[in-house]
Amino acid sequence: MTTPEQRKNNRRMGLTLASIAVIFFIGFIVRMVWFSGR
Repeated sequence: MTTPEQRKNNRRMGLTLASIAVIFFIGFIVRMVWFSGR
């Protein structure tokens, strides 16, 4: 069984990893748009 504290930490870790993935994805799209415009 997971304690509420572990669950909170897991959710924070998941949100951190998800935000990092979103930042990389946005950076990739911006780079594709930037280099396709040249």
